Amino acid sequence: MLPSHQKILKLFSDYLLLEKGLSQLTIKAYVSDVSMFFNYLESKKRTDPFDSNDIDDYLRDGGDNEASSAARFLCSLRSFCTYLLLEKKIEVDPTLKIVNPKIEHHLPSSMSEDCVEAFLNAPDTANHTGMRDRAMLETLYATGLRVSELVNLTFDNLNLIDGFVIIHGKGGKDRLVPLGQNACYWLATYICDERAKRDPKQSCRYVFLSNKGLNGMSRIAFWYRIKVYAKALGIMQDVSPHTFRHAFATHLLNHDADLRTVQMLLGHSSLTTTQIYTHVATKRMHEVYDKAHPRK
Repeated sequence: MLPSHQKILKLFSDYLLLEKGLSQLTIKAYVSDVSMFFNYLESKKRTDPFDSNDIDDYLRDGGDNEASSAARFLCSLRSFCTYLLLEKKIEVDPTLKIVNPKIEHHLPSSMSEDCVEAFLNAPDTANHTGMRDRAMLETLYATGLRVSELVNLTFDNLNLIDGFVIIHGKGGKDRLVPLGQNACYWLATYICDERAKRDPKQSCRYVFLSNKGLNGMSRIAFWYRIKVYAKALGIMQDVSPHTFRHAFATHLLNHDADLRTVQMLLGHSSLTTTQIYTHVATKRMHEVYDKAHPRK
């Protein structure tokens, strides 16, 4: 990559962090996408500034053929072009002429309520690992948290008296999510029993402890624990912490919740993201209609 490109990517990275407040993972992805585009332009001996034809060529020849990958690249490049416009390095945004690829949205695999119940009852609560896992699974299903939000849950953001958690979600947005009675019970039992034995002074700020010292659980460790229980239960489908998030949303809709409420609970910034569950709500609507309408 040309030194000039490396310099502008560093400035772009700073812009994403300081001006847009994006996470390090998102910034890394955006910069990587633009970096690969620069490498492509250099391989074709193209000189700056690039135009819409260069973008079309990259999408056709140098990028991933998957629509989702193309959409992510365009998202990265649009942000980059916005930065270039702000810095007056370009006068016209070359991405304006580019049409986003059509992405088919499929409802992620979920679990039945009976399957979730089996998972919740799987841990052996006679030891720290099992008690912790039961509390984590109950919390995950009760709240629909992202796995990163679950493992980073601290005592400061947990209120077992009133039954809710405060989550610092994507984009720096906070949301309050209710905790059900079962989740509160298992959290309180874990904290006052097995966790108290490991960390009586609560020197670790994270609610869920790993099995290695007084550290919080990691995403990978919790993913592994779910795989252990899936194998023990003989569940062949691919189950992950995110599967419980989808089960949370699907089961709420099956029990008459509306999409707007589910959006708020999941922490989606746009209802468009939540609309992958539209067919669940539509199916439920038809069931209610068929049951209630006198001339169905």
